[in-house]
Amino acid sequence: KTKLGTFEDSTGFTNQTNDGTVIYFTAEKVERTALDEVVVTKGKFTACEEAVPKWSFTADEATIKFNKKVKLKNAKFRVKDVPLIPLPYATIPIEQTDRQSGFLTPTFGFSGNKGFRVSGAYFQTLGKSADVTFRGDLYTQRGIGYGLDFRTRANSRSFFNFGFFAVKDRIFGASASPETPDEGGSTIYAEGVHYFSNGFTAATDVRLTSNLAFRQVFSDGIQQIISPIEVSQVFVNKSWNNYELNLLARSQVISIPNVRIKLRNLPSIHFEKRPAILSFLKPLYFSFQTGFEGVSRREEVDDLARYQQQVGSDPTITPSLGQRFDVFPQFTLPINTKYVNFTATAGGRVTYYSNSFNDMRQVVGRDVIRKYGEFQFDIRPVALAKNFYGKDDVFKFRHVIEPFVTYRFLKGINNFQKIIRIDELDTLTDTNEVEFGVTNRIYTRRYSEVVSDEAQKLLRGKDADDKKPLSVQPYEIFNLTVRGKYFFDKTFGGALIPGQRNQIEPITAVSFYTFGGVPRRFSPLNIDATYRPQRTIVVNTRMDIGTHGEGVRSASATIGYQRSLVKFFQTFYYTRGVDLIPSLQIYANAAGKEPGTLRGSQWSPSIFVGNRDKGPYGGTSLFFDFENRRASELSPLISSLYTVGYAYDCCSLAVQFYSFNVGVRNENRLVFSFRLNGIGSFGTEQFGQGLR
Repeated sequence: KTKLGTFEDSTGFTNQTNDGTVIYFTAEKVERTALDEVVVTKGKFTACEEAVPKWSFTADEATIKFNKKVKLKNAKFRVKDVPLIPLPYATIPIEQTDRQSGFLTPTFGFSGNKGFRVSGAYFQTLGKSADVTFRGDLYTQRGIGYGLDFRTRANSRSFFNFGFFAVKDRIFGASASPETPDEGGSTIYAEGVHYFSNGFTAATDVRLTSNLAFRQVFSDGIQQIISPIEVSQVFVNKSWNNYELNLLARSQVISIPNVRIKLRNLPSIHFEKRPAILSFLKPLYFSFQTGFEGVSRREEVDDLARYQQQVGSDPTITPSLGQRFDVFPQFTLPINTKYVNFTATAGGRVTYYSNSFNDMRQVVGRDVIRKYGEFQFDIRPVALAKNFYGKDDVFKFRHVIEPFVTYRFLKGINNFQKIIRIDELDTLTDTNEVEFGVTNRIYTRRYSEVVSDEAQKLLRGKDADDKKPLSVQPYEIFNLTVRGKYFFDKTFGGALIPGQRNQIEPITAVSFYTFGGVPRRFSPLNIDATYRPQRTIVVNTRMDIGTHGEGVRSASATIGYQRSLVKFFQTFYYTRGVDLIPSLQIYANAAGKEPGTLRGSQWSPSIFVGNRDKGPYGGTSLFFDFENRRASELSPLISSLYTVGYAYDCCSLAVQFYSFNVGVRNENRLVFSFRLNGIGSFGTEQFGQGLR
């Protein structure tokens, strides 16, 4: 009648958990003490079905709460019935929900620099839409780390995450000294997007680090270790009709040898009207942009004399809140003909700065107003296209050629050297230029009603009349753009100073790699090609070809391949220290090269093979610096990650080997991690610690 009782030498199992796992148990004694509770004496719990399970927990006493959890007292974690880890208390979640509070599976590692590392965490749910993870790390030769990660979801599209990680260094091992400095510190991060019902969108991406040494020593991602830039920003946007409002707060720190440049836009308010036709003057369009900003730039240097020798002036230190006001109206007139489309754009811009440089390049509290007029004329001839057919007149692809020419004239900036550089808006200069180029595109057909390669191939062979027009969609498989500029004004109204690096808007609009060290008529030719035959394959390459016989100035290549069992991705960057032709040698830098150009070569390949949920898997991710390491006679490999693992039916095991050899970081680390079905492998994705 009570449905309570005792069983001897019993076996049993739980309902399936959210991941489909069933927990089996055997026990000397099972006593049902309540309708939703069972007490197990001398029990063994596992998700494996073998007689000798790959993993199991044994406990002197356990309490099973139906559809909630199993509480173990005086438990032992076993592998093949061999006890490995004694646990005074443990829980196994069996509730059919996505998340359960509790201690997470720890990870272990070892490095010669930090010693033995143990990482553990506690996960706490906060309702259905939020949770927090408290984390701790022990470095036996350095100190302790601690942090938390908080996550929340306001709706299906909005999220917000924040957290921190800090390390108290030199608690263990060698004491702090000039040879073994204290490199502890902290980092705070926040990231999120929120879509409001009234049309506003807010986004944040904040990462603040107390010092560069901490980021380089305790971050686990190579990009965080080597990147000289750290950006924190909060952005709010609202678009309606033809108008757009943007609010921005941004802080940026650029750390390069001997100097740290701190830039700030706070607050920043931009209001924009997108082009709209003037009803009383058709077909003329009107648009405008306005901006009201608080800006600052502060340069902190380690060696003042060295900085003055390199730059020729003192470090730039502006007030904490300088003002920059900007107004930019434009008129656009499209002219369409049968064979050529023309677009004429004219506008004027006025920008007010509360601070400026004097003739000695010193910051003074004297305001300056930059104003200019701009005219742009864009010419787009009709695209040329030709269809190509294969055997039996089956359509193969379409080749489209799109030439373009744009003339641009900007005049009025006669105080460029007085403008304090904050961002790209401050790099505008006078210019009189023509941009020219041609884009080639290759289109094939995709059929939206079929997904397999075999079905796509069969449909290509059918007549067009047999296909539904809506199911046939063009697909761009390849594009190639070649473009360049011709400058009627080689010095951009005197803004370009020959013999030094010049990063100004007419130059950066063509290429990321500077060519502003010398005055020139023709810019390098910029080539951009992308090949994407399938959604799982992408190949992109970009390069700059010099027009003064210098050949390839810079190049990059990206390859991505993603299948269910094989994933490959690689990036390659190459830049040259460019030799100048004899007539321009007077502008060469101390190394005899074009100012601003440096030799560099980096390669980052990664590959992963297998399925993390079934059978063997493994992969590697490498990062090579061929130039800087060659100069110092070191191995070009500065970072590596090797992963080997095997996923069984009820558990998986993985081993990872990290190596870092860059800057102050020279470390090898071995990490072991394991996953138990029904329990999980939480704790391996540590946002606060920089793991991604």
